[in-house]
Amino acid sequence: MPFVKTLKRAGSSAIAAGVLASAAVLAAAAPAWADTGKLTVCSEGDYASYVEFPARGGMTTAIVNSGQCQDFADLGSSTDVEAINVFGIDGPSTFWITSGDFRPSQGGNVVTQGSSANASALTPRV
Repeated sequence: MPFVKTLKRAGSSAIAAGVLASAAVLAAAAPAWADTGKLTVCSEGDYASYVEFPARGGMTTAIVNSGQCQDFADLGSSTDVEAINVFGIDGPSTFWITSGDFRPSQGGNVVTQGSSANASALTPRV
């Protein structure tokens, strides 16, 4: 009988740990309103990157160096979807990676990956 109690206790502990881990993940995920007007750009590839906003007269974010992330806030709270272009920089060369969409009211993330010869990027889901 002590073995059964140990199993029940271990099972309860595992469930409690799972609930706590789930709560921690939910707490870490900020509510959508907290990211209003914010775009985070992460350069995970072996090149620097930046984002262009064509509808804003070609406004761009600052260049984010390889291995770094940077937040760009105050991009507004519009619910309209606007186009973005993601570019990489390798030495003196600038290259287009992809285009995507951004909704300022939701905020979002751009993550560039790979090498300059095989670049890719994840853009916000709108």
